Amino acid sequence: MRILMLNYEYPPLGGGGGVAAANLAAEFARKGHDVDYVTSHFAGLAREETVDGVRLWREPVIGRTGLQTASIVSMLSFPLAAVRRALALRRRGDFDVIHTHFAIPTGPAGYLLSKWWGRPNILSVYGGDIYDPSKKYSPHRHPVLKQAVKAVLNQASVVVGESEDLCGRARTIFRPRTEVLRIPLGFRLPEYAPVDRDALGMDPDAVYAVAVSRLVARKGYPDLLQALAQCGVPGLRLVIVGDGPEEPRLRQLAGELGLGSRVLFAGHVDEARKYQYLAASDFFALATHHEGFGIVYQEAMWCGLPVVTTNVGGQTDFLVHGENALLCDPADPATFAAHLRQMAENPALRARLGARNRADIQGHLIGAVADRYLDLFGDCRRRR
Repeated sequence: MRILMLNYEYPPLGGGGGVAAANLAAEFARKGHDVDYVTSHFAGLAREETVDGVRLWREPVIGRTGLQTASIVSMLSFPLAAVRRALALRRRGDFDVIHTHFAIPTGPAGYLLSKWWGRPNILSVYGGDIYDPSKKYSPHRHPVLKQAVKAVLNQASVVVGESEDLCGRARTIFRPRTEVLRIPLGFRLPEYAPVDRDALGMDPDAVYAVAVSRLVARKGYPDLLQALAQCGVPGLRLVIVGDGPEEPRLRQLAGELGLGSRVLFAGHVDEARKYQYLAASDFFALATHHEGFGIVYQEAMWCGLPVVTTNVGGQTDFLVHGENALLCDPADPATFAAHLRQMAENPALRARLGARNRADIQGHLIGAVADRYLDLFGDCRRRR
């Protein structure tokens, strides 16, 4: 099968949606399919290359200034750039299916190509393109964006959400006539070698929580820092892996709370280093306001870490309070702080919840998830 994948993000650009699509593309190629992936270009990245058997095409966009977040201008300019590249690629041979990632900004490109070519367009949505409570211009509350997203959903052959939470929000907020199906994100086994804490700048004898994500408002880092200050465990440390526009504010807040020596800002690191930080820590903690799914939880599970997080979002499909995680409402900071303390002071609890996660992650592996997509592609082709 010849597959065209469209996504304005591909690692190292962006967050979980880019990682999820890249993992799928690699697995499709591994299974013998012909995959072209069209994405945004950024300074220092190759315009064209083959990665994991996938032909990657990075198209210039206007106004992208950082790896972690995309400007409005860059998102608006991506669909046209993607369509131009896709038309050029089709001259080499027809595509069997279009797999579009994110209703906005990528969605219009997938819609146009599907209409012109008469090929099925499978649209995967990830969270921020449907619902982001931290953003004033989230599609669920902005009338123009809401209508744009609804139009894109209606024109897709099928819409795929990664969690029950996200599928439910897509159905109730936008009421599309297109079928909305749940297929979870697949986990791709990492390659890394664990290292001693000394090599990571971590205290060998301290208890560490670790958080991994872009530093953006939705992730709730001010709440996490406040909880760390209030949990009553002065020996508990925190490693924050990732960067983003909130970093200066978070560094300032950590200083104001007297946490300077207890918080390590590791910044943006490569995949191997990220897993080294995870493997060297005692538990994972994130005070997120909402997650479409949360690949970072899968990464923590693979490393055998128990999780402290919130109970709003797609993570509740696979994180269960008291079984592999401690969960609370995002609006309940006192309970979140209590959960940090409980996890920090109870090694037996950490061991029990962590062991459950290490077992559960086996059911998330990318191969089975890719097969579900390939079956869906086949069904959509037959319907045309």
